[in-house]
Amino acid sequence: MINGIIVKGIGGFYYVKTDDGRIATCRARGKFRKLNITPMVGDKVEIKVVNENPFEGAIENVLDRKNHLIRPPVANIDCIAVVIAAANPAPDLFLIDKLTVYAAKNNIEVVIVINKTDLSNAKYIAEIYNKCGYNTVFTCATSGEGVDTLKEKIAGKITAFAGNSGVGKSSILTNFGLNVETGDVSKINRGKHTTRHVELFDIGNGGFVIDTPGFSLLEISDISASELKDCFIEFKEFEDDCKFSGCTHFGTKANACGIVKAVNDGIIPKTRYESYTKLYDVLKEIKYYD
Repeated sequence: MINGIIVKGIGGFYYVKTDDGRIATCRARGKFRKLNITPMVGDKVEIKVVNENPFEGAIENVLDRKNHLIRPPVANIDCIAVVIAAANPAPDLFLIDKLTVYAAKNNIEVVIVINKTDLSNAKYIAEIYNKCGYNTVFTCATSGEGVDTLKEKIAGKITAFAGNSGVGKSSILTNFGLNVETGDVSKINRGKHTTRHVELFDIGNGGFVIDTPGFSLLEISDISASELKDCFIEFKEFEDDCKFSGCTHFGTKANACGIVKAVNDGIIPKTRYESYTKLYDVLKEIKYYD
């Protein structure tokens, strides 16, 4: 048996990049249906080689996952690179905050990529998220500025690129030597529609990237209102200053809530707290049942 990672799955076939760098075309053993396990892109697997030329195998075991996402369907994400444009389109800070919440819930690292720096100065965005403890990178996909720095930050990781349409995700990946939009294996034609399938792209240094357009439509209804505060990582430092245990940091006054006081004092960025209250207001209306 040899080890590898699933980099693509189409029509019941899984393409596994093995530890020696080859790509094996594989089927999954029938036992996975009985175990109610569906192999996913990003899964680390053990395969049995059934043919050397062409290189074919069978997936025998799916190793334990650190996480798995439903949309896009991918496993073992280490990092989300949240791409935001300095201008054109205007920065969407609320989307960034939703993505950071999603990442915190799933124990995924975040790098915030501020692209199109040739169009506008967006240092204020970096100041917001650096203050909260996030890594930020300035890039200009047109000139290639900052792309090497970004590549260093995600080396050795499986990184999902996320952000609204037009922010420059594909242009950045083009600077990595990839073509996720028009490559021969990046689309599936079905009738009049073209559907992107999930695929990991090797960027060297042990790293893989995945372009994830579906993240721009992200919903976080699987997070309860009571646990939302734990997904704003900058809140933790100030929660002991709350007067009451179990404080929701919503609809409270500064003399009773350490978070509200930190916002009023300019320590926690106001935009982050506004995103928190906006999300909390939605999540508190959702009923959860056992």
